[in-house]
Parts: sequence; structure tokens; C-alpha cells
Amino acid sequence: MFQLFIFVLIAITLVLLGMFITGLMDQYKTEKEEKKSIVRDGILGYLDRTFGFGTVKIFKSFLDAEGNEGFLVYLPKHEWFKSPTYQWYEVYEIGEDFRHAETER
Repeated sequence: MFQLFIFVLIAITLVLLGMFITGLMDQYKTEKEEKKSIVRDGILGYLDRTFGFGTVKIFKSFLDAEGNEGFLVYLPKHEWFKSPTYQWYEVYEIGEDFRHAETER
């Protein structure tokens, strides 16, 4: 009788643990989708609209001769069994708008 009780208790524990892990995974997926659907403004929003969500990384920011803020960003390209190659872009803030140009690094 005691062995049957232990067996049922272990089975119930495993089912509840499985439900808990499934709930955590669903919550993680939901949070990830909500993070992607956030509308960003400023430089991050421009980079997301132009290059895709989270694909480019800001390397550094700088000021040009006119006092406008600019950013040097890179876009990694991965190929099979090769080290990544990077495309470099300069993103300029002009008034309330942004422009980008590819640069040689």
C-alpha cells in the first residue's frame, strides 16, 4: 500500500512539474513576442525599421562638424563555418530624421 502511495505521489509531482515548465515556456514566448512588438522611437526605432529588429549593433556615437550626433553601427553576416563579416554604416541624426550610409572599415 505504501509503495502504491509513493508511486501515485511521484506521478502527480511529475505532472505538476510538467505543467509548471510548460507555463514558464509559454510566458517566455509571450514576453519575447511582446518585446518584438514594442514600437521604438529614436535611433533604435530607425535601426529596427531599416535593418530589422535587433540585427545591427551600435559600435560608437560621435559628433560631426555641424554638431549633429552620428552613430557607427555594424551588421554581422554569418556564413557556414566562416567567421562573420561585417557591414559598417554611419547613421546621422538630421533634425528629427535619420539617414544612413554604408562605409568602408
